[in-house]
Amino acid sequence: MMALMMTSQLFAGTFDLGITLGTEIHLFEEDFDQSKMKMAWGLSMGLNENWELDLQSASQLIPDFFGDTTLSVLLQRTLLGQRSTGNQIAGLGVNSLVGGGIMFSSYNNEEVYKPTHLLFSLTPITIGTPISGKRERLVTLTLAYNLHTQQVSMLFDVIKYDFYVVGSYQDYL
Repeated sequence: MMALMMTSQLFAGTFDLGITLGTEIHLFEEDFDQSKMKMAWGLSMGLNENWELDLQSASQLIPDFFGDTTLSVLLQRTLLGQRSTGNQIAGLGVNSLVGGGIMFSSYNNEEVYKPTHLLFSLTPITIGTPISGKRERLVTLTLAYNLHTQQVSMLFDVIKYDFYVVGSYQDYL
């Protein structure tokens, strides 16, 4: 809890900051990732009313607890309107996200942790806003192009939750 409080102070200048928790399923790249389902966790930082930066890790839980972890950096934009207004008035409660980024992993022939994938992501449904303090992202599909093997795989997130620690209604009371 103390680490989360200190982290939120580092990002106090951002539009808003949320802690992300959820799941991730990695499909079509069994040579490198046998775990299938992973726990997704990270940070979602609002850059302005429509853009956000997501830093997310996905960690294997079984059979090796945190044995295989990837890191993704995604820049995403809302499609239907404002994600947040930066004041007491909430943004659009139901929205969609589209974005791109890069994934760092050891999914290459050398098995060295480095940038490995280009990402294109689509989240058709988000419910909630930073102002409300919580947001659910449903059915995110991400195409992942492996730069080393020239193979296309897919990351599928059934659900992810964003819990906002900066930029929520509590900051405007």
